[in-house]
Amino acid sequence: MYSAILNSHHYLAYAVLLLVILFTFHSLRGWLSGRESSAGDKKLGLAAFIAVHLQFTLGLVLYFLSPTVQQAFKDFGLAMKSSNLRLYAVEHPMVMLIAAVLVTVARIKTKRNDANAAHRANFILYAIALLLILSLIPWDKWPGLS
Repeated sequence: MYSAILNSHHYLAYAVLLLVILFTFHSLRGWLSGRESSAGDKKLGLAAFIAVHLQFTLGLVLYFLSPTVQQAFKDFGLAMKSSNLRLYAVEHPMVMLIAAVLVTVARIKTKRNDANAAHRANFILYAIALLLILSLIPWDKWPGLS
């Protein structure tokens, strides 16, 4: 079960990155062009929102099943001295939680807003979330990159 969830988490990450990048630049283009938010904009935002939350949920399940995290909790003080254990036990989950919260805030702030300001809010919040996601992806573990 662990390996199936881990593989799903790895491969869904590609979809998350693609959707978040697309929506970030789509929002920037909408903001700079001065156009109002449309139903299509909201659908793309919803797809990114769902992908991020599904990815975070899989990550949360992995957090409690992971042998690496379980090892870190056996001696948390020692784990904080190991960059690999610290990454999986604290840094990666916390930063991804913050990114998911930013995506959620963007969705809540702009769900019913059709003004151009929705594009600006989406761009700012999604750009920050994207930077956070990119900063703490364990690139050496990515399928196809290692």
